[in-house]
Amino acid sequence: MLSALLVGLGWLAWQQIPRSIPMRYFQISDLLVEGNHRVPTEAIVESLGLAPDASILEVDLRALAATVARNPWIKTARVSRRLPATLQVHVSERAPHAVVVADRAYLVSEDGLILQEASPAEMSDLPLLRLHADHPLGTGERIDHTRVEQGARLWQRFHQGMLGPDVQAREIQLKGDGSYTVLLGQGLPSLHFGEAEGVQQQLDRLARVLEIRGTTLRDLEYADFRFADKVIVKPLAKEGA
Repeated sequence: MLSALLVGLGWLAWQQIPRSIPMRYFQISDLLVEGNHRVPTEAIVESLGLAPDASILEVDLRALAATVARNPWIKTARVSRRLPATLQVHVSERAPHAVVVADRAYLVSEDGLILQEASPAEMSDLPLLRLHADHPLGTGERIDHTRVEQGARLWQRFHQGMLGPDVQAREIQLKGDGSYTVLLGQGLPSLHFGEAEGVQQQLDRLARVLEIRGTTLRDLEYADFRFADKVIVKPLAKEGA
């Protein structure tokens, strides 16, 4: 009976306390954002869309994290409470992995997500991949990450001097049939690969072909490596021929 009496008295006391007092105590007053480098803190806070009087006890943490992660630069987002009134947001960001040129030039992450349009300055330091798309692309759209990764890896191999320090990839075209065409620049042939693996072995075969023919890379219009048992080369047409 004593316990029941105490509970009843407590309930009556609770009814006399204005509801606004406990709600103000848990009203979110501080927001901590961690892990962001490219995305401004203000942009992350704004994306939460919190009401001015939002209570830390009532917000849906998973829904808030999903809202933050809508930004293509945000790879993961986690939102947690620090009672009584602090909301903490921890994010990890994507990084540009390549520039993909379709209808426009875009920065693309390693997992194939279009981050934003690429500026000329950003294009100078990243692999340049050209992709045929049957529709205009846009920020937040995803491209086949396997093609992006393989194209970027192929680019890096050429920039590591596989054909010499003066022979580097200028552009890699991702073909619709899964093959790759490497453009080496003016005065050099285009190279056609069926896949991005085994490139060094294929180029070693090309070196032997050039040695046998007594010619150089600059004497070719293109070299085709898309066949397992052969290298097809087309010499430049002689003037007047």
